Amino acid sequence: MQSVGRPRTFDREEALNKAMHIFWEKGYEGTSMSEIIQAIGTKAPSIYAAFGNKDSIFREVVNLYLTKVIKKQIVLLHETPDVIEATKISLNSFVKQFTSKDNPHTCLVMTAAVNASPEHQEHVMYLKKIRQEFKNNWKSRFEKAKEEGQLNKKLNPQHLADYFVTLIQGMALSAKDGATKKELLKTTELAMSIFY
Repeated sequence: MQSVGRPRTFDREEALNKAMHIFWEKGYEGTSMSEIIQAIGTKAPSIYAAFGNKDSIFREVVNLYLTKVIKKQIVLLHETPDVIEATKISLNSFVKQFTSKDNPHTCLVMTAAVNASPEHQEHVMYLKKIRQEFKNNWKSRFEKAKEEGQLNKKLNPQHLADYFVTLIQGMALSAKDGATKKELLKTTELAMSIFY
């Protein structure tokens, strides 16, 4: 009879989700392997066997965050027919995320690896690439709206994308510093005036 390997003492997806919340709150440099191990709640050898080192875990965490958070925001932006409504819904969704009691009050992609030591620059560059792709999604949404005649002719899709993504990044930092949902909603309300 063939022997089977010893089963893992934890659920891999649940463990990765716990690691995601640590990186989300503290960033790449601020997170230690001991904190990850403690959050997951199992022995270090099992975690290293399942995920590898801190760098490997972080890459998986970023991909999980993209799936669970960012892609949903992009769907909202692209699937709402009216571009002004799409923008408002997307901004309000970010405010809800940034101020939710269920997760850290910031954005992992925006803040987790703005700076890193020289040996970990790949994380800085990877998140920078993701942020650029995020901005390109906003640009393409505004380009489509312009083609459909939904935007004032004076409004430039690239400039709008720059403006709203900068706003989202700023709100992520403001929320981390303690800005409330009410305050951030006032910010988005003011930002929407650019369309009029």
